[in-house]
Amino acid sequence: MALTDRMIRIPDVDRIRTQDPNNHLHCRKSQLLAYVAGSTPWSDLLMYRALGSTAAVYRHCYLRGKDRWAFETPYVTEDDLRLLGFELLSAGTVGIDRFESGLPGFLASGQPVFFYAPRHHFPYWVEFMHRVGTVPEEHRLLHSFLVCGASGTEVLLLDNTSDDHEYVPLRVGWDVLREGYAQEPERWFVDCSTLVPGSGPDLDGFEAAYRAFLARFRDGFQIYDLIGENLVAERASADAVYRAPGVNATALLAGSRTLFSRFLALTRHGEQVRAAYSGVAQLATALSEQVNAFHGGTPTLSADRIRGGLAELRQREQRAAVLLKDEAARLPRILPSDVGSR
Repeated sequence: MALTDRMIRIPDVDRIRTQDPNNHLHCRKSQLLAYVAGSTPWSDLLMYRALGSTAAVYRHCYLRGKDRWAFETPYVTEDDLRLLGFELLSAGTVGIDRFESGLPGFLASGQPVFFYAPRHHFPYWVEFMHRVGTVPEEHRLLHSFLVCGASGTEVLLLDNTSDDHEYVPLRVGWDVLREGYAQEPERWFVDCSTLVPGSGPDLDGFEAAYRAFLARFRDGFQIYDLIGENLVAERASADAVYRAPGVNATALLAGSRTLFSRFLALTRHGEQVRAAYSGVAQLATALSEQVNAFHGGTPTLSADRIRGGLAELRQREQRAAVLLKDEAARLPRILPSDVGSR
């Protein structure tokens, strides 16, 4: 199938909305989650491992100095997408001719296409990076692009470079892709993938996976103390607010707790557990905003005030984890037994 003047679009593009209000997920995972959520009411099953390990967050942000978007979250994984009924297929890195010739077939079948390319080749990304103060050495990083439509003259991308990080449609000419590819062909159309819907969620599979996760879950939540101890030194040394370890760590923690609370809404966990994690998510989000503002120089925010909130959050996490595991041990079934019983 050849591209013509008529735009080929996947259905329900308008239903692809961000599911990550804390903006903490890697770009590809954020796109996969947004697409899946527009296709099935069961997408929040993907969040059953969102509690993760706070020690892993500490190692990533503090010991390795990496940002939140490079963190390999243990949720929204290929195996869990398969449990949800979706198959992620990858062609690896391809040339522009193969990409252009294969794209209309996938779109006509209702399948989105994902690829990585250097973000500085896209004018809207250059504008965004200047607007938010991205440091120059990061301008050439690869970004995952989500293609939802194409014609002979342009492609329809969905991206979340708006101020609220919501996905919006963006039309980009093929000339942008061709010129960028000509400059750095080895860095274009990397990990080209598509997502194929299947028969629906495997609820027994998710039940077993969630119970296995709970059986392994151990966490002392010391990270909250460590974030507080490093606040002042980080503010003095960080070259950009978004690169500060505390900013990245609290965003990851707030994002993961928010998504885990949404998973709980699909389960048979009781109101006490749900309320406990809703409170954890709300406090973590508030503290993430405070840490970001503190590093941005807000004079009315003191380090001691934030440390007090972090200490409370650690206590809430500890209490919630006990409630969660105790209740799960008592429940004969945590998830609905079939799709119709939700």
